Amino acid sequence: MNSLLGQADLAVLLGTWVGIVVGLLIFSAIFGDHWLARLGQHILVGVALGYAAVVTWQAMFALSFVQGLLANPAGDIIQWIPIVLALLLVIAGGERILMQGEGGAGSGSRRWLRWLGVAPAGLLIAAGIAIASLGVLQGTLLPQFWRAAQTGFQWRAAPEPFLTGILTLLITVSALIYFGVDPDRHLSRQPRWIASFIRGWIWFGQRAVWLAAGAIFARLIVSRSSLFIAFVEGIVASFMTTGIGNTILTWWQMITGAL
Repeated sequence: MNSLLGQADLAVLLGTWVGIVVGLLIFSAIFGDHWLARLGQHILVGVALGYAAVVTWQAMFALSFVQGLLANPAGDIIQWIPIVLALLLVIAGGERILMQGEGGAGSGSRRWLRWLGVAPAGLLIAAGIAIASLGVLQGTLLPQFWRAAQTGFQWRAAPEPFLTGILTLLITVSALIYFGVDPDRHLSRQPRWIASFIRGWIWFGQRAVWLAAGAIFARLIVSRSSLFIAFVEGIVASFMTTGIGNTILTWWQMITGAL
């Protein structure tokens, strides 16, 4: 039992030091693009891909239909379809990776291997688009529309929610017009007052999009700053856990006390 605890403590210690070293290597990218920073990035990407592969492998074999096929391979032929599509995608992806260094299209016997991945890749893209579209419709657009239709326009509402609703409506409509209307193509044959009115909406929508992009960028900076603070705190806590931090702190107190 003591040996197992000692091995666990050693693994935690090694993991802490590896995390500190890799984190410092990646953080050194702020001083320029050098081989140490690239080494840290490659280690991070490799570990992430390896972890994702292990989790995917375990999750795939934990599925009920995979366990059923392993128990009875000839039980249900339809359940083999996702496995066959996955194998086709892996074969096509492997062929694509091997062809990157050759600079050519490859022979005919290898080109058809690449086309094997078209069907599963197309199904993945189509399913992703369908799920995202249904999620937007069911989770955002339709609930907002029905809520607005049931509530109506409350003229006697308090000033703050009233102005918020008006501003939200203006920004949404102007952003949709900015993305959907091409002034040169759609407004060339319109009367001047209509063209001027729509161009004003487009101008307002463009500024609204800029404002939204600025807010998103500001939130990104705040989130990255929070991650950096958490990273520094993690390094300090790791040093304290390994005992080096207490030693450095003791030496620092001794030096400052001597001075």
